[in-house]
Amino acid sequence: MKGYRIVDLSLPIINDGAFGMPAQITYIDHRTRAKALAERFGINPEDIGGKANAMEEFTYLNCHTGTHLDAPWHYDEIAEGKPAMTIDEVPLEWCFGDGVWLDLSWKKPGEDITDGEVQQALEEIGYTLKPMDIVLIKTGAAAYYGQPGCETMNAGMTREATRWLGEHGIRVVGTDAAIWDRPSPMQIADIQKGLRRGKYMQGHRAAGEKGMCIIEWLTNLDLLPHFGFTVCAFPIKVERGGAGWVRAVAFIKD
Repeated sequence: MKGYRIVDLSLPIINDGAFGMPAQITYIDHRTRAKALAERFGINPEDIGGKANAMEEFTYLNCHTGTHLDAPWHYDEIAEGKPAMTIDEVPLEWCFGDGVWLDLSWKKPGEDITDGEVQQALEEIGYTLKPMDIVLIKTGAAAYYGQPGCETMNAGMTREATRWLGEHGIRVVGTDAAIWDRPSPMQIADIQKGLRRGKYMQGHRAAGEKGMCIIEWLTNLDLLPHFGFTVCAFPIKVERGGAGWVRAVAFIKD
């Protein structure tokens, strides 16, 4: 887009990264690929120039690996009183719009982000939400991406904070963490201790009630102005999928 600067908000899918759901990627170089083709078709590698197109094969890849967008189906079968949308049903209009990011990175990993703190963050940057804005939350977790335990380095959005955004007409939200909620291992540990029962994935559940989508594992939010940019986060069209990978970017006018 002429007259715009593009900021990449996406993190890569890394082979055997230190995540809860790591990808397993086999990289096949040009000569290895040529040899495999030659053996398959009964010819010599030299007959095709000794090289062929390099390839990558995945023996494991989850739709929630790397930067991705959760559809309402990911949280529950029902959203807003009707069958929840899968990722191939999410309106593309939701995934392209005015963005605003809020800095909640001062919160410690495992802490709750409340609706009051979201409202305060908006007041501090002098911005009033409007329906269909794309609201992005910085927790600071992206700085640890690929490192052991990186999926536990974020504070989490509460049910009340998520519902507050939904009640203001927000359909797509995002975070620079692996999860919109508090880290899953911390949630499970609390439940095992008899704490927070009935509150597992409360932020996700609230998003489902409001029919909202969640982008997870964003990065580079601090390279953006707090508002005045456009987010583009179209998901891969996975049939009946609960999520799809995105190459999320932001457009900023020069």
